[in-house]
Amino acid sequence: MLLRVVLACGLLVSSALAEKIQVLAAASLKFVLEDIKNEFLQTREGDSIEISYISSGKAYAQIQNGSPAELFIAADTEYPQKVYKEKLGADKPQNYVRGKLVVFSANKDYDASTPEVLKNPAIKHIAIPNAKLAPYGVAAEAYIKSAKLEKLLNPKLVLGESIGQATTYVLEGSAEVGFSALSMVIKEAQKEGSAITYAIIDEKLYKPIVQSLIITKAGKDSKLAKDFAQYVLDSKAQEIFKSYGYDAP
Repeated sequence: MLLRVVLACGLLVSSALAEKIQVLAAASLKFVLEDIKNEFLQTREGDSIEISYISSGKAYAQIQNGSPAELFIAADTEYPQKVYKEKLGADKPQNYVRGKLVVFSANKDYDASTPEVLKNPAIKHIAIPNAKLAPYGVAAEAYIKSAKLEKLLNPKLVLGESIGQATTYVLEGSAEVGFSALSMVIKEAQKEGSAITYAIIDEKLYKPIVQSLIITKAGKDSKLAKDFAQYVLDSKAQEIFKSYGYDAP
């Protein structure tokens, strides 16, 4: 009887200590962050993390409008800095990775193993994330300008409101090629029989995509938010990021 009481009390304490948090994360993190979250939660019985993957610009707007999300993991440094400057964060942002821009195709008729594919006259649609909301869209626009391809490519560009939508346009065939994050295509391209080809864009042709995270005011008292943020920065998560093509910040 005493053992049952002790066990019951232990379960109650464990349940009471368990936390659930909401995270707003850049759409480009959709695959890698799920792997990191699952690895983290293996030792966090009862804890729960719900991640919404949207453009960093939309995530920032939601935080401005009072989102209860405790953690914001962005695809750049600008939006977390805005959160901090507007006193919507619990602490200063921290850089966690540097992302890589790619041009890719899922169409076997277009070999995207070099950026030269963009000059193929047969291509009529090129997917690109909206630069007003998505940092990888900013990088893609910078590349097009640096490579002096505006006149050739601008009439063909198809905007996705997030990098996720732009990537989907290519995967579903609405666009022959498109711009995305390496992390969104690298694993699929490695699968046997995959039609995906991609080329990493020279980082000298756009501003480096350094990415940062910030605990929001809603998460200032959340141990789970702080622990997960720290885990993202630590070596085990960094190894997972590396497997998806990210570099250290």
